Formats: sequence, C-alpha cells, structure tokens
Amino acid sequence: MLPTNFDFLASENPELKVAVTRLGEWARKHKDWKIIDPIAVSREIKDVDPFLLSYTLHLLVARGLFRQVYMIMTPSGVLAGEPVDDPNKIPKRVSDGFDQSFDRDDGVIVPILEPIAR
Repeated sequence: MLPTNFDFLASENPELKVAVTRLGEWARKHKDWKIIDPIAVSREIKDVDPFLLSYTLHLLVARGLFRQVYMIMTPSGVLAGEPVDDPNKIPKRVSDGFDQSFDRDDGVIVPILEPIAR
C-alpha cells in the first residue's frame, strides 16, 4: 500500500505545492499499488510541470519515504518481474505476468519507487 500524504513536502517547498497535491491524489487513486511508477505518474498528471513532478519524486527518495528500485517494462508496456535494487540483477528471461516469457533486452529497464516500511 502506498503512502498518500506528502503535505510536509509542500510546507517545506511551497513551489511544489501543486505537484505534491496532485501526487497525493494520484497515490490515493492507486492506493492498492505497491510501487510508484514515474512513467504512469507522468502519463496521468499532465497539468503539472514534469520537472516539478520529477523533483517531488526525488525528494520522496531523499527524505527516506521511498527507495529507487528497478523493474522491466515488457514490449507491450507493462511492468514485469519483481523490483530489484540493481538493474543488473534482472534475469535475462522475464515472465510478463501472463506466463509468457521474453528476453530482458526486448524490454526496457525502468526506475520505480518502492515505499520503505516504517
């Protein structure tokens, strides 16, 4: 389950208020997700400057709420496999979740954010 309250970032960084608010709304909409996929965030939050949104995600990592890990995106655009802390640990063959496997080189390794248990 994703944390959904990032208001402390807005109080510390007033220039991020809109980005923080929209990211909190996004997290509540996807509260059953286990990760934040920055690609999915940027696809859905189009009314916020991408730099401010990216910086907000960076601060969540810097403040220790999330850690950056990696997954592979299938050729069809779906995240597959388990998050790993080192992209070199992604196996050469990966299952896409539908029991179809594909070569790692046919996908794209993407950074994602995983909540740190508190």
